[in-house]
Amino acid sequence: MTVKTRIYQICYSQETFNQVPEGFLALDYLSNDRPDWREFWPIREFLKNNHLSENVMYGFFSPRFFEKTKLNHESIQQYLSANYTNEDIVTFSPFWDLGSIFQNIFEQGDFFHGGLLKVFQEFANQYLSGFEMNNLYTHSKNNIFCNYFIANSKFWNEWLKVADLLYAASDDPQSSLHAAMNKDTNYDGYQLPMKIFIQERLATYCLLSQPSIKALNYSTFLTCASNTPFSRLAKEAIYCDALKIAYGETGYQHFHSEFVAIRNDIIAKLSAGK
Repeated sequence: MTVKTRIYQICYSQETFNQVPEGFLALDYLSNDRPDWREFWPIREFLKNNHLSENVMYGFFSPRFFEKTKLNHESIQQYLSANYTNEDIVTFSPFWDLGSIFQNIFEQGDFFHGGLLKVFQEFANQYLSGFEMNNLYTHSKNNIFCNYFIANSKFWNEWLKVADLLYAASDDPQSSLHAAMNKDTNYDGYQLPMKIFIQERLATYCLLSQPSIKALNYSTFLTCASNTPFSRLAKEAIYCDALKIAYGETGYQHFHSEFVAIRNDIIAKLSAGK
């Protein structure tokens, strides 16, 4: 079916503005006035200041989208034409290794950004009633990395509600979470505030917390792996992802036990080199 899309590349410099891929639209963020929020800020500003048409799927991608997913505008449209059946969100998540081997995207975040799990749970306790992460399993059908998705107004409205709560918790110096949200954590040799990695998990939270939201997922195994040692474990990643999906759909304990055994063995071997 024909799908109307408006997919923006976030342009935070003249170079990125001059290199918008064919078919994408430029989201002018040349002011880059809140670099502490990265892409969260221009996305939230767009949603708060523009009307979203109900029959259009919107996306807001960083300039590294093609590098991480190997997808361009034409291949996205081809995928949608062949597979889309009125879902609310279509995901294009890279890093199949990180999304599969860890129990969930919050545990994965905590592995690389120590303290993330605690901060997100404290945020959830204050603002997202009843959301507990310890027993959650995320996989290729509900895991979203890098904000690489397109969605309709229904989904973006849900995302914006949570985004506004995160902004309130992070930007108000009187907030009990202000210090934790703005504490620096390492990312690829840079120091970035923890809230950056919290906001990247908001879309996954929306999927998990809103059963009425329908998702279509481009296979993460067709995108790029991370640049970590986990990327060497393709077979194990496929096993882990399949086991988590099977456990979520059936509740059968043997799927859970097998996943935990594989996951624990991998993380024990690789933790020293993270």
